[in-house]
Amino acid sequence: MSQVDQQAREVISPATGETLGRIALGTAEDVAAAVAAARGAARELAALSPFERADLCDAVADAVDARADALARLLALEHGKPLEAEARGEVAGFSLAFRDAAQQVRWLTGEVVPARDETKRVLVQRRPLGVYGVISPWNFPLGVPSLYYLGPGLAAGNAMVWTPAPSTSLVALAVLEAITDAGVLPDGTIRLVTGDGAVVGDALARHPDVDGIGFTGSTATGEHVARAAAGKPQLLELGGNGPVIVLEDADLELAAASIASSSFANAGQVCTATGRVLAHASVAAELAERLAEHAGALVVGLPLDAATTMGPVHQAPLADRIVGQLEAAVAGGATVVAGGRRRADLPTPNFLEPTVVDHVPADAALHVEETFGPVAPIVRFETAGELRELVAASRFGLFGAVYSRDVARAIRLAEALPAGTVNVNGPSNYWEPHLPAGGAAGRASGTGRAGGRWSIEAMSEPHTVTVTLPDREEGWR
Repeated sequence: MSQVDQQAREVISPATGETLGRIALGTAEDVAAAVAAARGAARELAALSPFERADLCDAVADAVDARADALARLLALEHGKPLEAEARGEVAGFSLAFRDAAQQVRWLTGEVVPARDETKRVLVQRRPLGVYGVISPWNFPLGVPSLYYLGPGLAAGNAMVWTPAPSTSLVALAVLEAITDAGVLPDGTIRLVTGDGAVVGDALARHPDVDGIGFTGSTATGEHVARAAAGKPQLLELGGNGPVIVLEDADLELAAASIASSSFANAGQVCTATGRVLAHASVAAELAERLAEHAGALVVGLPLDAATTMGPVHQAPLADRIVGQLEAAVAGGATVVAGGRRRADLPTPNFLEPTVVDHVPADAALHVEETFGPVAPIVRFETAGELRELVAASRFGLFGAVYSRDVARAIRLAEALPAGTVNVNGPSNYWEPHLPAGGAAGRASGTGRAGGRWSIEAMSEPHTVTVTLPDREEGWR
């Protein structure tokens, strides 16, 4: 929620409805000024050794750690996620991103490549792209930009211009203020421009002096960014929708606990969440009952309440869309097993109950689209052919999961699924920062791989130097 004038916008908490502050609505000219400042810093950063850049990453982590409590509280209020259950961990993840990137770049290696010409020695090393544009989402306003782009980008030697989502820009400003106040980076290393994505994000993607673009967000916006940044290196993580497959021989309590954790974490606002559950008909009813028990154990409430384990969804239109998808599925024959309602006793209409829905029709939006909310929709199948059709029904292919006691069968199925990552007997949203994350080829979930050395490689390029030696002296060998 926000109120707009020509130069600034009020940021309003989705949990309490209170005004938290104002952000400037940047322009294309602001983006150009930030890119120019970053260009100067890029030359300085490129001249540093990997060890010097690693030290800068560690210094950023220290600066953020020093303000972790204030950052976590602001994140909880601005986004809506619970302070104790989620916000503190995300702030810690920001620091972890820079510390991990420091370790990765200290061990970054080059190659000596053989040449046919005996007088040649070929050295291949990685060098930074230069100025890198980062367009980040609201669902993890600190976690995504730091883990995917900012930490690896600094380690690789890039200067960066960052445009965060407008509705979570206050915490982005606060974290950059902590870094700037510490004085640990060359001026211009990270420049932040707030404003509407259609203005500042578009200008950043199109700017001719931006050498690469990283974007995480919706598929529709990602497709626009890809067109705007055509010809530049791009790292795009877009929408996801499972699938999570529960076979007839699955450990149902393990499956239920894992699915609940990945369906309801961050109020379901995770691209790697369990967007849809494809369950064998013989176990679907019991799975739904077990999932309902886990949903009932969650505490929906205000983000600063220590007892809260699930906060509101971040935006009122999103809450409306989730409710609309749920109502349409029920009209088509689905059954609500748990939840399914707004929490009218809480301050804003953004609070939804964690919801479990069984018998979801195969053509329901709750199954084929990315719901991005705290809903676990169960679609039943009986044959392998039906399962194949259900998997293919959604255009997304980011993260998925398979549950089966037959590990060999599960691995073979995981290898065949059109998703970038498939977790066997674990939640679909399991990921560690050094692992590659990204969408499968041909799906609507993005291009490239982020995480650890994969981000560093995406934000740098191989650089070849060939040295010519004198002819070999006769008699030396």
